[in-house]
Amino acid sequence: MATEPRLLTSDLFVSLEQVRRSVLRLAIVFAVASALAYPLAPHLLHFLTRPLGAPLIMYAPLEGLMGYVTVSMTTSLCLLAPVLLYEVNRLLRAVCGLSPRVALSTTMAAGGLFALGAGFCYIVVLPFTLRFLLSFGGENIEAGISVSRYLSMTLGMSAACGVTFELPLVALILHHLGLLSVSFLAEHRRYAVLLGAIFTAIITPTPDAFTMSTLLLPLLGLYEISIVLMRVAERRQKR
Repeated sequence: MATEPRLLTSDLFVSLEQVRRSVLRLAIVFAVASALAYPLAPHLLHFLTRPLGAPLIMYAPLEGLMGYVTVSMTTSLCLLAPVLLYEVNRLLRAVCGLSPRVALSTTMAAGGLFALGAGFCYIVVLPFTLRFLLSFGGENIEAGISVSRYLSMTLGMSAACGVTFELPLVALILHHLGLLSVSFLAEHRRYAVLLGAIFTAIITPTPDAFTMSTLLLPLLGLYEISIVLMRVAERRQKR
């Protein structure tokens, strides 16, 4: 009996050491990838400003440089997505004890859903949002958007949409752990609609219902998809 705490402590130490090494490797690769992506920052910034349809403005001498640095760091995160998924896969296998197949499928699904949500924001949500906000200018107000504020808005909304699209995966994980049931989600649809409306009102900077619906409707669709996937998982468990 005296050896069990020592074994548990040893396993925990090994897991923490693996986490430390993984974080260190990711930090080094991230710094190198950011430096390599910096020459492409002007072209990438031009791509990000397509929904705006106008050039950005610098209100401070360092704002342009920091905008390029932000774009290069974001690009390095996108390029390193396979490496990040690989490291997350290793951590899940080491810390949570998941099988290689389950850990790999979970990390790949998380990356795919996040990319899908960010792309949906860039193609659908962001153009409608910018169009609505800039419509208040008229003839008396000329739009002049700074680099930092535009990047914080677009990247923040893209990240929020990416996290939102992780809902089915999170629901499946909670269902697998016994923390969430199909009946609970089915009985609380009205509360899901209310919480979804509040969430979309927070992450979208426009008060109109049309812009909010561009994200609220997909969110409710993901809620229903989560219920369907959980029912499929229950049927497989019964078999």
